Amino acid sequence: MSTMQSALLNWNLRRVTRVVVSSIAVFLAFRLTDGFLLGLGVAVALAIVIDVPWWLRNRYVTRDE
Repeated sequence: MSTMQSALLNWNLRRVTRVVVSSIAVFLAFRLTDGFLLGLGVAVALAIVIDVPWWLRNRYVTRDE
């Protein structure tokens, strides 16, 4: 199996949440804005805002270990 195939098939919870967060951010950005660059900026901002609670949760959980 090539490296690319193993990378595509090796999905864990962290990768799935990143893909879902990115997809939601891009979808919302293009629904809320009309320009490409503005939509791209909003997508990045939304991805950060949506991902921060997950990052904080992971940091809190791994703090005790």
